[in-house]
Amino acid sequence: MDFVNENAVDDSGVSREVYTAFWEMFLQQCDGETERVPRLRPDFCHGEWQAVGRVWVKGLLDLGVLPVMLSKAFMVACIHGMDSVDVDLLIMSFLNYLPPVERAAVERALEGRMEEDDEDDLLELFSRMGSHSLPPKDNMRTAIESMAHKAILQEPKFVRDSFSTVILVVQQNLPDKESVLALYESKKATGKRVVQLLDTTNVVLSRREQNVFSYLQRYIKNADQTKAEKFLRFCTGSSVICVDKVMVSFNAETGLGRRPIGHTCGATLEVPCTYSSFPEFRTELDNVLSSNYFEMDII
Repeated sequence: MDFVNENAVDDSGVSREVYTAFWEMFLQQCDGETERVPRLRPDFCHGEWQAVGRVWVKGLLDLGVLPVMLSKAFMVACIHGMDSVDVDLLIMSFLNYLPPVERAAVERALEGRMEEDDEDDLLELFSRMGSHSLPPKDNMRTAIESMAHKAILQEPKFVRDSFSTVILVVQQNLPDKESVLALYESKKATGKRVVQLLDTTNVVLSRREQNVFSYLQRYIKNADQTKAEKFLRFCTGSSVICVDKVMVSFNAETGLGRRPIGHTCGATLEVPCTYSSFPEFRTELDNVLSSNYFEMDII
């Protein structure tokens, strides 16, 4: 990769940002919601899909970057074959693939407690998947499993076959389905996981520093996944966990110059110790994380 007008020394941080920006742009072109599946494109042939697979491998092996929104069932099939995807994993990925309303309707249908309003949502889903009528209730689970298999595994088969030829190199590190799922889980940014990464550059903190560090811990611990990912991206360049620690240093900035500063190369957050209350700290960090600080254009 080449960095245009980038004069800094890359200590992994800029590279993490490039991989993260690549996967964000790629996933925007995929089907699905919480979990996404690659969609066939007229401008992508076998070689292009292989290249995407190589990006997946190199980002993971070199920097620990993993696109956690890429369907778990799809990736297990890429690494270990379709037979390694059991029904439970397939249904879990399919539910995460669906938008919230349809997901809730499918969950109730699988549990045998369909509501009257669910029939319209399910009919729309089945129609979009190629069926124009609802199956009988006693055949609903089988029909949903078939629909999930089609959406997650069958339709992206060409992509899966292209990925498989280059992703096989990670089989030694990911020898079975459970290891792939464990990797996904370990990379997912949650408030409780991210707060455990926080450490301070100073061994002994002043009272003001300790107060602000407590504000930061409180802020991150109670963050939802989206905010935890934004915070991690701000400090490390990646929205998934790929560093052992996020170091926190302090300054005494006040006024207009006061703001948290992320140093992605060193996975360091620099925060002023001049906040007088948690709401004051929360407001400024919210403003930083809601800005476009991480925009990167891939040429």
